[in-house]
Amino acid sequence: MKFDHVNLTVANVVETSTFLKQHFGFSDAFEDNNAGMAVLADGHGMHINLMKGANVSYPKFFHIGFDMGSEAEVNAMYDRLKTSGMDISPPTHASWGSYTFHFTCPGANFIIEVECAPEEWS
Repeated sequence: MKFDHVNLTVANVVETSTFLKQHFGFSDAFEDNNAGMAVLADGHGMHINLMKGANVSYPKFFHIGFDMGSEAEVNAMYDRLKTSGMDISPPTHASWGSYTFHFTCPGANFIIEVECAPEEWS
């Protein structure tokens, strides 16, 4: 058994889809993605389903995370997002050991974490 997909409700499917494709390497899983629903593929067998909804609210600590593998890769992603105009705080070493930063995904009301785990977790 493998974890196949996650379904996220967002205010703006097109904006969220475009952002995830541009910055996190997702692609359209289907040709008929639209403003009401989009299914994105990550190239490793995982999918994110984006569905349009109003007044979306996620629990306080809900987020999706992307492991970058190294602090240099986290810094490169941070620089890329800042250059694109995102207003985000720089990466820090979290109390649990990872090197990380968080931000609210454009077009959505969920948090994205970009991180790398400490070497001793490998």
